[in-house]
Amino acid sequence: MARATCTSLALLIFFLSLDVRVDAATAILAQGQSLAGDATLTSSNGAFSLSFFTPHGGDGSRLYLGVQYAKAVEQTVPWVANRDAPVSAAASSHSATLTESGDLQVLEGESVVWRTNTYSSAGNATLTLQDNGNLVLTGGAQAVQLWQSFDYPTDTFVPGMRITLDRLNGAVARQTLFTSWRNPDDPAPGNFTLGQDPLGSAQLYIWRSGQDGSRNTTYWRSGQWANNNFVGIPWRSLNLYGFQLAGDPSKSSGAMTYTFNTFNSSLYRFVLQPNGTETCYMLLDATGAWEVVWSQPIIPCHGYNACGQNAECSSGDHGQAVCTCLKGFEPTTSGGEGCVRSSQLTCSERNVSMSGGDRFAELGGVKLPDFATWESTVSNAESCRQWCLANCTCVAYSYSSGTGCLTWNQELVDIYHFPTTGEGYDLYIKVPASVLDSDSDSKRRRWTRVIVSVVIAVAFVLAACGFLLWKCRRRIREKLGVGAGVEKKTGASLMLRPGREAKKEFSGPKQQAEHEEDAEKSELPLFSLETLAAATGGFSESTKLGQGGFGLVYKGRLPGGEEVAVKRLSKSSGQGCEEFKNEVILFSKLQHRNLVRILGCCIQGTEKMLVYEYMPNKSLDAFLFGTLHSITLWLWHEQKVAVKSLNF
Repeated sequence: MARATCTSLALLIFFLSLDVRVDAATAILAQGQSLAGDATLTSSNGAFSLSFFTPHGGDGSRLYLGVQYAKAVEQTVPWVANRDAPVSAAASSHSATLTESGDLQVLEGESVVWRTNTYSSAGNATLTLQDNGNLVLTGGAQAVQLWQSFDYPTDTFVPGMRITLDRLNGAVARQTLFTSWRNPDDPAPGNFTLGQDPLGSAQLYIWRSGQDGSRNTTYWRSGQWANNNFVGIPWRSLNLYGFQLAGDPSKSSGAMTYTFNTFNSSLYRFVLQPNGTETCYMLLDATGAWEVVWSQPIIPCHGYNACGQNAECSSGDHGQAVCTCLKGFEPTTSGGEGCVRSSQLTCSERNVSMSGGDRFAELGGVKLPDFATWESTVSNAESCRQWCLANCTCVAYSYSSGTGCLTWNQELVDIYHFPTTGEGYDLYIKVPASVLDSDSDSKRRRWTRVIVSVVIAVAFVLAACGFLLWKCRRRIREKLGVGAGVEKKTGASLMLRPGREAKKEFSGPKQQAEHEEDAEKSELPLFSLETLAAATGGFSESTKLGQGGFGLVYKGRLPGGEEVAVKRLSKSSGQGCEEFKNEVILFSKLQHRNLVRILGCCIQGTEKMLVYEYMPNKSLDAFLFGTLHSITLWLWHEQKVAVKSLNF
């Protein structure tokens, strides 16, 4: 009886040891243990967890074993084990079990749907979820690493991972590849794959899979690595995020590896989206939400070779691709995309420059073309230029401290012109010298046309301004009653007749030269003393109209029959010759419809007289102002008003 009891107890212990389930959160799954149901394996820092899950919005009957971000608000799964072989949620049992032999298996009942295919002869196998999200399987007394999830990524690149290309004599020996989800609700392998360029250029490529599953179309490339970022992603210095390249692209054998190391407490991840877009996210600690750091491709020009060979792509106003042939090239006549040379290079097969020679056309601020060759022995920009110029197979070159000397010996493809100044790199394209010469001539002609057009436009503007100024001054003069074409209501001309005409019309001896000069300045006719004396009857009392503080006023009749009023200044008025001249000049400039018109003056010896038009019937002041007994002249000079009263 006792022997039977012991045997039963031993069998129970044996069977229990085959299926030890983890029900509480832990960071380690030991040999013989299983993870099932809602059980979770959690990293020691609490950032990551391993469990079965159903994608948000996906088929609830399908379960996947995956690593998730424990602190993210939305479900975020950087790694999935059985992405193309989900287990049924309705199955009697499903689990992730670490077997006695050291093999991690995903089971649906007794069926194995996914496994690591590892083996530990020494036993003591352990599965650990590390603080960076890496699932590591070790075995033996020395805890030798048997397997890690970072070597088998899905769609996400996180710190601690590597993107490796291992080549042997130019052939790919081993390569790290990331594959997108089929759609946001299905983690099965999708249509896009990311990895290093198999040719060893150290560029990252995204390929679109064909219908047969082969990656047969290049969808996007990062551009060459330039020490701290990629040529095609110039606005983000990726080395600040712990992104570095180890290896030599110039060698045909050996490994080139991009590493992504944690550089601060923030959590970053690069995700290949189901639509082929590569996006960098940062987890915000305060909210648990993901913030987009950068993303490509998001416009047509980001796509691979959007404009064909020998053409550059730039974005239009609405983001559409605008294709332009490179200098020295023209659109292909076959009707396809791309451009061909308008003139062949003059470099011969013997590397001898022929007549005219070849030169370089500069294209700045671009994503450098694909299929570049790194000239590791060239150390500066001038040496790079001379190297390309001396080799007929070289069609373009670029040099920078980040990339070194890059040359191209085939058609130039996938050139994107960045919209912002200071972004991108300079590309120098070899063209015949005649292309640049004709371009210089064209520029000179264009500048000549521009200069001539500007001169004509300026001349036209100046002429228009002069015309408007003349019109404005004429209208002002007309408003003030000055100038040709303005007549009295009676039809008589208001314009003062020039002094020389007055001398012809009125008899009398000529005045002194100095008085003639003063009269010319005043633009008034100059009358002789004899003429005015004869007109007023020798200044007789019968022709006297009145007198004021400055002298007497006489009525007279000129030889032509025109009646005038002659103001004869008194010798005791105190007004000197200079003051009189200034007054004459001032009055000659001043014309207004409300002012009596001055016709001329006389300066001879001590005599100083002013000749006005005669206002019949009434005195001058009564005719102009009714009960007023003076004429007030408003003079504007430098924005001040001077008032002068003339009393008769």
